[in-house]
Amino acid sequence: MASKGDKAYLAPQAQRLYAEGLSLSAISAQLSVSVTSLARWKAETLTPGQEMDEWDRARSQKRGNIQRLRDLFEDQLQFLENQHASERTAPMMDTLSKIGALLERWDKLEKARSVAEAVVTEVKKSGLSDEMADDIRRRILGIGE
Repeated sequence: MASKGDKAYLAPQAQRLYAEGLSLSAISAQLSVSVTSLARWKAETLTPGQEMDEWDRARSQKRGNIQRLRDLFEDQLQFLENQHASERTAPMMDTLSKIGALLERWDKLEKARSVAEAVVTEVKKSGLSDEMADDIRRRILGIGE
């Protein structure tokens, strides 16, 4: 587990992972921080009078941005479909291509994370250590040491 002074280093990483959609237990396994500590760090970011803490706000914003990107892609695609071929320009097509590539990468990453978490859950049931489970997760996601 993490040492007492590691919060300044680990809390921002934990918040980023949470914003990316990982659960507190998955973050706990990845960063070697207890779920209790993570929940406390998360709760400490709640401003009085606010409905969401900073972690939930970051997660909501990230998901919102992805949905906005999907909507933008659909709007651009529909616009181009309504244009005559001679009216379509290279920059228009380039924009559509780049947005599509971003969405494709995001979807692949989400699928890989889902598979990694499912594999790690099953591996832990068989009694492998947290270190081995983390190594398997990193290999599936293509994360180097």
